[in-house]
Amino acid sequence: MAHRLAFPHPLQPCRARAALACALAGLTLCGVAAQAAERAASAPAVNLQNASNTDLPGAPSRVRIDQSLGVHAIKVRDGSVVLDSAVLLKTYVYAYSRQALNYSGILTANTEMIDPPKPVQATAREQQQIDAMIAFAKAHPRLQIDVDDIALDSYVPAGKYYPIDNRLFIHGAGYYFDNSPYHYTYDHPETFRHLQCTDAATMKTINDAIANYVHFHMRIFATVLGADAKTQTLHLRVDEVQLRDDLGKVLIDQKA
Repeated sequence: MAHRLAFPHPLQPCRARAALACALAGLTLCGVAAQAAERAASAPAVNLQNASNTDLPGAPSRVRIDQSLGVHAIKVRDGSVVLDSAVLLKTYVYAYSRQALNYSGILTANTEMIDPPKPVQATAREQQQIDAMIAFAKAHPRLQIDVDDIALDSYVPAGKYYPIDNRLFIHGAGYYFDNSPYHYTYDHPETFRHLQCTDAATMKTINDAIANYVHFHMRIFATVLGADAKTQTLHLRVDEVQLRDDLGKVLIDQKA
């Protein structure tokens, strides 16, 4: 008996392809859902209790302000406040100026854009946090400022000092954080442009570092003399400067 070849029904391949397509689509959707769930799990939680109208996704400057807003965010080291953010600098400007407190000036994001950012109106909670920071600043006029990447020039034997020939300690120069229009200035800091040193061991350490293009760290101790909110300026008197190595060891400690 001759064997007959069995052919599939003409519609069966279409059904098979459709089933396969559905299965692949299901796998794709499952993969997308899994990735979305993974991203949601890793996303930072939003604190709705402290949220304001500007606490929206894609506003990193606002997040930084929230993190540095409040007395809990102020660092105190050996009785001095560490000046390390634009928000704290603005707080000190309004704490020591005679102008009225501008909550929006403290909360509005900093920018380099020609068009100024839209002012941020403080919530009641934010006003309380700023008021507490202002009171804290008034009670702590002594500040510390940490500066990195300090380059020294070669030792001057005639004067027994290392010169600092950069923008640091220039009378009238303004220094700021995060492109903020608020800045601080030093009152007659010229004497600290020459770091006195006569210790042979310290000089060898510094000279070796200079020869190898190694930069230093500096801790500046200053006292608030006053502020002007109209010019957005905090005026400081430099009291002491410490030159430090990468491990934090003090190489030169020079007082006014």
